[in-house]
Amino acid sequence: MSLLVGYGLVTMNFYIKTQSNQLSDASASYIEQVTSQQISERLTDVAQTRARAIETELWSITNDTNYLASGVENIIKNPQYYTERSLPDPRLQPIKSGEVYLHKGAKLQAAGLSPELQHEIRLMSNVKDYLGLMAQQYSQYESSLFVGSKYGYIIAADNSPGNEYINMTDEFLNTYEPTERGWYKNTQRRDAITFNDIYVGADGYPSFTCSAPFEDEQGFAGVVAVACSVKSISDIMADSLVGESAISFVLGDRGKIMLSTSHEGDISDVNSTDLRKMDNENLARVANKMLAGEKGWEIVDIDGYVYFLAYAPMDKLHWSFGTLIAKDEVMNPVTIARHSIVDRVKYFQTTLNGRVLKLVFVAILCILLALVILFNLSSWLTDNFVKPIKNLTSGVQEIADGNLEKKIFLSTGDELETLANSFNNMTDELQKYMEHITQVTMEKEHIATELAVATNIQESMLPHIFPFAPEHSEFDIYAVMHAAKEVGGDFYDFYLFDDEHLMITIADVSGKGVPAALFMVVAKTLLKNSTMAMEDVDHLSMVMERTNNQLCQNNDAMMFVTAFIGMLDLKTGRFSYVNAGHNPPLIYRKKENHFSYMQVDRNFVLGGMEDMGYKGQEMTLFPGDRLLLYTDGVTEALNEQKELFGEERLLDKLNSIDVEKNSTRDLLNCLKNELDGFVGEADQSDDITLLTLLYYGAATGR
Repeated sequence: MSLLVGYGLVTMNFYIKTQSNQLSDASASYIEQVTSQQISERLTDVAQTRARAIETELWSITNDTNYLASGVENIIKNPQYYTERSLPDPRLQPIKSGEVYLHKGAKLQAAGLSPELQHEIRLMSNVKDYLGLMAQQYSQYESSLFVGSKYGYIIAADNSPGNEYINMTDEFLNTYEPTERGWYKNTQRRDAITFNDIYVGADGYPSFTCSAPFEDEQGFAGVVAVACSVKSISDIMADSLVGESAISFVLGDRGKIMLSTSHEGDISDVNSTDLRKMDNENLARVANKMLAGEKGWEIVDIDGYVYFLAYAPMDKLHWSFGTLIAKDEVMNPVTIARHSIVDRVKYFQTTLNGRVLKLVFVAILCILLALVILFNLSSWLTDNFVKPIKNLTSGVQEIADGNLEKKIFLSTGDELETLANSFNNMTDELQKYMEHITQVTMEKEHIATELAVATNIQESMLPHIFPFAPEHSEFDIYAVMHAAKEVGGDFYDFYLFDDEHLMITIADVSGKGVPAALFMVVAKTLLKNSTMAMEDVDHLSMVMERTNNQLCQNNDAMMFVTAFIGMLDLKTGRFSYVNAGHNPPLIYRKKENHFSYMQVDRNFVLGGMEDMGYKGQEMTLFPGDRLLLYTDGVTEALNEQKELFGEERLLDKLNSIDVEKNSTRDLLNCLKNELDGFVGEADQSDDITLLTLLYYGAATGR
């Protein structure tokens, strides 16, 4: 009988030990799985948000670079509108920060200037108007904006915040040859806008050179470039870090690290190795996924440490953004909990073994006197020890299934109760950790919601009720605006000046985002107010001059607007107009059944310089003639192969449409479908605005 009782107690001890070990292993494994899933999802959301933010910063620079290239080509192709000018030479006088200067390369200094080249340089010096304005926009950064000619000279403006003059090195003044520099050769070879390798500038922030080619009548003529450091990118990279071990980086389209918060190891900003060709096969595989435009997360081994790596694409640049956090840091609470569980279980087992031995000893002494009591006692002890462990195991399983609200309540008064309390404390800490990450994500979503409201407000400011003025049978008009971002800088407007005159406007504000949208509201309001204050319908040029001077006042952001305004006499068809640096409209002559570009004088943009003169023009519209106005978001739309839609393609597409069978609305819908078919799956890079006017004539009904 004693052996039977002893066997029962030993069996109970073995069962309790087995259950305790299973509890220790299962609890740690389940909680580790839940924590890994939660942190990977949060990191992926952070990576996608930061990728979009960095891409927006870099993409705005490409628009400035394209604008500078178009300005240079305008000077080259229209020399009759410009006079010869001279610029300071840094070899002869000190150059102030932001001042536009001319520097001749080493070869050109040695060979000297021919009369023809001297004439070209003096004409090209008119690019000062573009460089000066743009240099002021970049004045808060260490930056350089320049035009490099194939003949070996550059026209540039440098910014050195905190310094009055630019420090010119002897190497630059005496041996610098622009046509031999990497930014020049890379751009000439690719014949497209190019981001050169990013480096750390003198101010300690990421710096890069964005360059684009420009052409003359013989073809390639040189390169324009914007080289600057962008502190905002460093701020975005720093904001994306979650934890002490976190690293964020940007992977370029050639597989190299362009930016990184780490300065050593495989993921450093000094590593020039293609990650796709590294010996670390796991990291190379993830790099291939990132450059294929995928989004997701992986567990990778880097420099001897295991990391969670989340990544998201930067589609416009064909780059990718990644953020890492060490697995040990994420799993540290789980590891501590696991060690605590193991220690508690071992202590519990040791205590239990001692109690079992005592019970066996007592049972042997008392077996003959209290056999019935011993059996009852054994049953009670089994329930007293095994049931709490089963309850604890069940609770841990529910927590592992994702229910972090689960609480385990035990009132055993021993180590099991302490162990249950440890689990409750651990779930509380995990909840706080998840809530913190969720709060960060919600803040980003709140910003997106506010931008959506701004979009609705901006759209409501533009005329959107069609048909417009149905009581007038002399014309039909229709317009649309598709913003590339949440808010845009394009706008259009049309209204009746009086019963006999119709005003139309289309414009494009420099820059993108909220600043451009706010400047758009100001420009639209000033243009309309100036127009309605006209005393004579022939004073359109005065409207432009007044609006330009008003926009230049307090324009600390140095923003500007390209605009086209026109007034149609509904009785005679006389159409007077003024163009301020905007794309030339297209006119459709019913008699010829053909679209062609209007001949317009490209006056200076609005808001760029005070007291500018503007030249007005006029033409006559006959019944059935149409006008089509547009912004550069149409001709500069890019497809997946980075090809421009272009002015020639726009003209061809319009002439392929049966205009006489389409209303103004249908004509714009047909053109938008052609544009969408060309762009395909590529993202919209700029605002797209279209306006078309059909003149029926004074005596003809619709």
